[in-house]
Amino acid sequence: MVRLFCLFCACLLVFATAFAQSAKEQLAIANSAKLVSKGFYDELPFQDKFGYFTIEARIDTATYEYIFDTGGYNTATSRVMQNAGLPTLLEVEVGSTNQLKSKIKLSKVPLLHLGKASFQDVGVFNFDFTDSPIINCYTNAGLIGKSVIREAVWQIDYRRSVIRVADELHRLPAVGNGQKVKVRLDKVLNPYIKLSVNGRQEEFMFDLGFGGLLSMNEKTAASFKFPKIVTVAGEGMVGANGVKQEKTYVAAVQSVAVGGKELKNQVVHYAPSNKYNLVGSDLAKHFIITMNFKEGYLILTPYEEPEAHEPHQTFGFGVNIRQGKLYVSQLHEDPATKQAGLALDDELVAIDGQPLTGLPDCDAYRLVRNTMKKQDTILVLIKRGAEQKQFHLVRHSPF
Repeated sequence: MVRLFCLFCACLLVFATAFAQSAKEQLAIANSAKLVSKGFYDELPFQDKFGYFTIEARIDTATYEYIFDTGGYNTATSRVMQNAGLPTLLEVEVGSTNQLKSKIKLSKVPLLHLGKASFQDVGVFNFDFTDSPIINCYTNAGLIGKSVIREAVWQIDYRRSVIRVADELHRLPAVGNGQKVKVRLDKVLNPYIKLSVNGRQEEFMFDLGFGGLLSMNEKTAASFKFPKIVTVAGEGMVGANGVKQEKTYVAAVQSVAVGGKELKNQVVHYAPSNKYNLVGSDLAKHFIITMNFKEGYLILTPYEEPEAHEPHQTFGFGVNIRQGKLYVSQLHEDPATKQAGLALDDELVAIDGQPLTGLPDCDAYRLVRNTMKKQDTILVLIKRGAEQKQFHLVRHSPF
């Protein structure tokens, strides 16, 4: 499965003139959040949903499932807005990392609770992910973003499926044996760290809204002159504002060094519309990640038992949802995938004999993703026009 997601790595682009606020004041609303809890420590269970980490959040008396996203703004669906009676403070135009734009409402949540951590006046974008319905398979409410994350000290312990949160660093475990990594926050609070890729240092946004290890913009990728590159036809990176039709690329990376550890034989994704270099949620498979953005650093603590490295393998296709149907959205242009016979826009009807038609969109999507995650061979039944075809696919290395 090709994983090319970045939810809401957004920048405020054009501000509507119907409101009196200056651009600076509007940005202040978007970045608003204040930690009001003191002297606390808590452990929040999270789920890994194909690279997105989801946690529970409470607004008023209602509990929602949110994606924990260091590279995104806080968002709230229209259902959350209505349930909490949140007002529209202004409208802005925003763009996600794939450079697609949309106009949306901006509001504030008076009080947001993440376990024992409570945050006041949290700026949120009213986003329903209408143009990216697949994102609703991960969350029923939206994103917990960078302004909230900046206000507290957080620790992601992937192997224990817990995100720890405290008001001060000394309350957290597993920091003594870690290495401190400097974090640079830009004016919209995007967090950047430096990695060494193939022996060369580059700056990457630390973005848990990207479900992989490395993604680059095209300019950076071109400068590396990667010897092994696989072209992926179809759709590019899925963002909050939708997805572009464009070729994307997967390249082999010999080494990624960060936090005193070298990760061998990784891959990087890149595409023409990618705006940022990203390091994503796969980093948490190798380190306990402690985030203290207010003081400008991460602490990366390697797990005592190294992550078992598996060579990059794929079935050579990706899936997306459109008008209630699951379809082939991406195809590797490598010999094994071409020989298999799938085509872009093929509608998925069944996988390993399990029907997909009639299932709710997200149930069908999760069934396909889970089957592809667990199996080395799959049997896919597709519909192409009026004809149905069956394909036997084998997980393989595109390199």
